[in-house]
Parts: sequence; structure tokens; C-alpha cells
Amino acid sequence: MSDDEQLPPKPESEKPNSTFSQPAELLPRPLVPVGTRIRETWLTRRPSTESIFIAAIATLALVIGSVLGWSHPALAATRHAVFEQGEWWRAWTTIFVHADAAHLASNSMLFFIFAFFLFGHFGFLVFPLAAFLFGGIANFLVLSSYAPDVRLVGASGVVYWCGGTWLVLYYFLSRQKNLKHRIVRTLGVAILLFAPAETFQPNISHETHFAGFALGCLFGTSLYFVNRKKYLSAEVHETIFEEQDEPLDDLPGPEGFKP
Repeated sequence: MSDDEQLPPKPESEKPNSTFSQPAELLPRPLVPVGTRIRETWLTRRPSTESIFIAAIATLALVIGSVLGWSHPALAATRHAVFEQGEWWRAWTTIFVHADAAHLASNSMLFFIFAFFLFGHFGFLVFPLAAFLFGGIANFLVLSSYAPDVRLVGASGVVYWCGGTWLVLYYFLSRQKNLKHRIVRTLGVAILLFAPAETFQPNISHETHFAGFALGCLFGTSLYFVNRKKYLSAEVHETIFEEQDEPLDDLPGPEGFKP
């Protein structure tokens, strides 16, 4: 065959096709944004590194105060001493006095846990400063309704204040969880933490528990709304994507374009 001779044209069926197709179920489907969700909040961050130290020191002070209180009755509070003799400071020193070792142990466990988390997430002004301040105020309020010679001792007012503060802040700040989950979890933790068997013993000051918890709830609510902008600025949001029902158009052919 000479060089100037041309080959006969190929049939249409033998010509290369510049495109190819795939089954629809194998084609990639586009991801489209359908909303956002909160991935991180103020409470999902790690607590302060000093939290364990502060909680341990505060609990140790509670233990030492109780040991001293067993031999120094001047630390305990009665209505007669606080209101009639003017020894108002007893409303705070009695926090460190406990009836016995069992009373001290039951308060110390919750005291340590709340100290760790409140200081770790909200700092020194919340715990121990506000905790002991409002714990003493709770004692002061309750003593006014007691008989003159009835002693009020223990850190229950502080513990319940811490519990009320923490549960309210948990409800407001754990926005990565839905509303129902937050309500159920908050109520569940409140029941588990604040309804142990010894709570219903006749020598337990239910008034102090209620006063401390109520003051804690009020404080936690106020703290949230005062610092709301700062707390919510810690939130990290992420976009939620879902696949569309319709697949993408056919992929480009081997030449990189569609005819």
C-alpha cells in the first residue's frame, strides 16, 4: 500500500466513544448542608489544672475543721449564739463542724466533686468564695426558725448550694444536647445526688438543704445570664451534611469533557 493511500473509514460501531456511563446507584451523590449542631461548649472543655488541688485543700479544711469542732464547741451555731449573743460568724464556722465521722464522710464526697467542677469551669469567685458565702447565708436563714438551743452543724448548705448552681449551669450550657435530654439528665442527677437514704433521717436539716439548693439555683441562673455572651462564645458549631436523593450527572469521559 502506498504512502498516499488512505485507510477506509471505520464503521460507526468501531469509533471510540468519548463518554461512558455508570449505573445510577454507583454514581456519587452530592452532599448538601441541612443544618448545624454544637460540637463543643463551655462545659466540654477540660477543667482547670488546679481543680484537683483546690478541691483537695477545701476538703482537707473541712476535715480539720470537723476535728477541731468536736473539741471546740464555740465553732457550732445555734440561734441563741448567732442572734441573741451576736456571734453571727458562727453561721460560717459551723460549716466546718459535723456531728460525727459518718456525717463528715457523706458531705465530703459531694463537696470534693462539686469543688472540682465548679472551680475548674468557673473559677475562684464561684468556688470557694461564693460557695462558702451563700452556705453561711443559708445557715443564717435557717437558724432564725430554730429553737434557741438547737445546733446546726455541717457543710450541707454549701454542698446543696454547689449542687443547685452546677445543675442550673449544666442545663443552660450543655446546648449540644437537646432540651428533653438536658431536663431528664438534670432531674435524674438531682435525685441521685440529693436523695440518699440519710437525707430522710429526722436529725437532718431539710431546711438547710432546701435553702442551699434554692440559693444555688438562683446564683447559677444569675451567673449564666450575666456571663451568657462569654459562655456561648466557647461553643464550636459544625455543619451537618446529607446526601441528595438525585445522583450527580454522568462523569466526564476519558478525554476530560463531555461532547
